[in-house]
Amino acid sequence: MRVLVFPRDSNPYQDLLYGELRRSGVRVRYLGELTFSHTLNLLLLPAELAVWRLAGVRIVHLHWVWKFALPGGARTRRPAQLWFTAVLGVVRLLGLRLVWTAHNVLPHRPVFADDTAARRTLVRHCDLVIAHHSTALDRLADLAAVPSRAAVIPHGPFPAPPLPPPGRSGGPRTFLFFGRIEPYKGVEDLLAAFTALPGGACAGEPTAPERGPDVRLVIAGSCPDAALAARLEATAARDDRVDLRLGRVRDEDVAGLFAAGDVVVLPFREITTSGSALLALAHGRPLIVPELPALAGLPAAALAGYRGGVTGLTAALRAAAGWDAATLAAMSEAALEHANGVGWPEIAHATRNGYTTVLGDRSGRTGERVHPTGERARRGLADGGMRERVRSFFRNVLVRGTFLLLANTVLLAAGGFAFFTLAARNYPVEAVGWLTAVTASVNLLSTVAALGLPTTLLRHLVKADDPRRLAAMAVTAVGAIGGVLALLSLLILAPLLPGGPELIRQPGTIALITVLVMVTAVGGTLDAGLVAVRGTAALLAKNLAGTLLKVGALLPLVPLGFTGLVLAYGGGALLACLLGGAALWPRLRRTADRTRPMELLRRYLPFSTAGYLATALGMLPSTVVPLEVLAVQGPQAAAYFAIAFQVAAFLNFIPSTSAQVLFAEAQRISLRRYLRKAVAGIYGLLVPAVAVIVAGAPYILRVFGEAYSAQAAETLRVLGLGALVGAGNYLVDTILISRDRTGAYVFMNGANAALVLGLVAAFLPYGLTAAAIGWTLAQGLSLLLGAGVLIVSFAGPGPRAGVSAADR
Repeated sequence: MRVLVFPRDSNPYQDLLYGELRRSGVRVRYLGELTFSHTLNLLLLPAELAVWRLAGVRIVHLHWVWKFALPGGARTRRPAQLWFTAVLGVVRLLGLRLVWTAHNVLPHRPVFADDTAARRTLVRHCDLVIAHHSTALDRLADLAAVPSRAAVIPHGPFPAPPLPPPGRSGGPRTFLFFGRIEPYKGVEDLLAAFTALPGGACAGEPTAPERGPDVRLVIAGSCPDAALAARLEATAARDDRVDLRLGRVRDEDVAGLFAAGDVVVLPFREITTSGSALLALAHGRPLIVPELPALAGLPAAALAGYRGGVTGLTAALRAAAGWDAATLAAMSEAALEHANGVGWPEIAHATRNGYTTVLGDRSGRTGERVHPTGERARRGLADGGMRERVRSFFRNVLVRGTFLLLANTVLLAAGGFAFFTLAARNYPVEAVGWLTAVTASVNLLSTVAALGLPTTLLRHLVKADDPRRLAAMAVTAVGAIGGVLALLSLLILAPLLPGGPELIRQPGTIALITVLVMVTAVGGTLDAGLVAVRGTAALLAKNLAGTLLKVGALLPLVPLGFTGLVLAYGGGALLACLLGGAALWPRLRRTADRTRPMELLRRYLPFSTAGYLATALGMLPSTVVPLEVLAVQGPQAAAYFAIAFQVAAFLNFIPSTSAQVLFAEAQRISLRRYLRKAVAGIYGLLVPAVAVIVAGAPYILRVFGEAYSAQAAETLRVLGLGALVGAGNYLVDTILISRDRTGAYVFMNGANAALVLGLVAAFLPYGLTAAAIGWTLAQGLSLLLGAGVLIVSFAGPGPRAGVSAADR
């Protein structure tokens, strides 16, 4: 069993717990320690999680959320909360089980814009919540944060050397506060209560103070709050019985502090779990604590509780000052007896059992639950019903796959925007311009290099006799044959580039770009394999990791100029490619018979070749139409049309991603069954999106400038409506290719290209909106033609050999 832990803290709790777990065979790894930068480590968390998930790790154990805080104080709490939610989402998408130990019901200091809402989000994502006392679960329920599964595992004892019983020194009764000083720990209340005891005086006070108990107060610990530290120092200076020691106490000095103290005072204003109290008990020291529910588990014989804030604490201190040696010894014995109770081996065993339970539950959402009562129960049932309806919606394979592919598309688009924004701000304009040309060339050449094999994997990988050999053959063919084609293209075209930098003509740069083409093509092939085996969550995770590396590497590589840009871009693509291979390979079943590569090529190359030709034909409308506009209407009109065209193109993400999932699922079960779901899913998402585009076209284009809004709003509206028709063409293509009608598939792509290019060219002299009408009309005619092709392709007295009636 392997566990990822976040964050690492100086509190000895983690060392004691994971030390025992390691001895039982659990391998533990701390997250968020890749670099020396806290912010960079936080941004790399999704990539780090993806890598470890691909390595087989399945459990994440979260302890505190303070590590999610971003520099900037209150101004960055909202982004921090959004990133925290995103990381939790990545954990869920990767199929990791999330365990949270609720050391605190809420953070002691603000971390997010809304810490209560963040707690609810955390609990919803947890597969197990561990509390040290049942009161923590009650308080979480009060926040409407009811865990689906919870376990109460007590906090273990801290190791401590044997000390003499308190009260034997013969000196003044010494009260001790030890630990990190925070406002919630009430140290100001302690000073106010202690200085209210008679007998204190300032240094050099002219009159003798009222005689009181012979007492002394030691406060030792670091105080990160400068304002609080200043107030403590001012108060302590007014009483010579107070020994204030602000600063970190060395580990070797801790035992000496407790040996010199008689009673430990912990005046918490609010608390969930107190390690300081357990540490005091381990040293055999009696406690004075407030009567809070969270402290109910402490041994009553070892402590004195109080109520009433400062007044009650003053009375408790006065009473403790009068305890005799026998009383202190009895309380010390009770403290040590409690500290020697439940040990770390038992706690580690219970924690490991919790891990095993969540790993054994495939859903991660059923099992023992905390049952709140009254209003909390009604809120929990209502929330649970809504969550169940959402889960039921996403259990639909087609819906879930489409959603994840849409998220992947949005991620890649956002990552590309961030990459080029950073590049434009930090690199020379010429270098960025040439990178734009390189990336466009890479995308085109990688399509050439792919040889149509991604479509082959989507269609045949699930039912292949030897899926591992088929995937290996596809990747090898893309990497070898496609790489050669890319290299030849670069060697021929690079010398002809007018005005290009000399660097781009150098053999090293040509080789680098060739490798980038191969990596991009292989990555696309692996992506198709992941979609085919329902690995869309892994697809999203590995692309997230690649995007983060690509963007994160930009600034360190600024001194390298254009080469740095290519290395950053290529590094992200390479990482995503490697992770894609690592995610796909374990999902492919092993077979005893190994099909020879040449036999696989003979079997699948005809299908691949047809798909290759269809892909090339399918690229013509989106690549040639902008050139037609440029040639007929000029560069200014081309700019207006290009922006509207790109905005409308986002609508195509919906049918294209859903069609990919439909294509993969059609290899498993009835196409007709999933086709109905695909139509409902596509238009359920597309119609509202088109409505937004049509209604908001002027406002959307205003982002790019007033001229775009004035000149291209109607064009965008028409193109948006055209997406409703174009979605049908995606479905036609999917039906044809999923049932091996490759000839018809190629024909439809060629016919669509001819119709679009011809009608746009005919309408273009009448303006941009007319060109958009030509585009939409061409899509409509293509859909009618496709319907006819489907009728002809599947008409007949009965199913063809190898095609079931259910598939028709």
